[in-house]
Amino acid sequence: MEDHSILKINDQLRIIKYHVLEIINNTNQFATHLAKSDSERQKLKNEIIENVEQINKNYEPHMLRHSTPLTEEKRSVKGSLTPFLGEDPICAKYIPKLEEWPTFSGEGE
Repeated sequence: MEDHSILKINDQLRIIKYHVLEIINNTNQFATHLAKSDSERQKLKNEIIENVEQINKNYEPHMLRHSTPLTEEKRSVKGSLTPFLGEDPICAKYIPKLEEWPTFSGEGE
């Protein structure tokens, strides 16, 4: 029974992490839209990378030392974001690849 509770807690921690990452991404997209220059946009993208790396770094030590086995569905989500977000395949569907972030070229200049 105890292992089952630990798995539920780990799942809740993952859900919280995904929501935080999604909020950071949405904030970045809005801020990027408001940026007036390419250098300002690049600075914002660098900040989001730092924020995500910090979340991943802080999240892992607090995870309990049991994990849920990956299902086929979760494995299939794993993609180009693995190096960016670590080995967390579920996260990949919440944050688009950096190349897909809007740059809104020409707007606001």
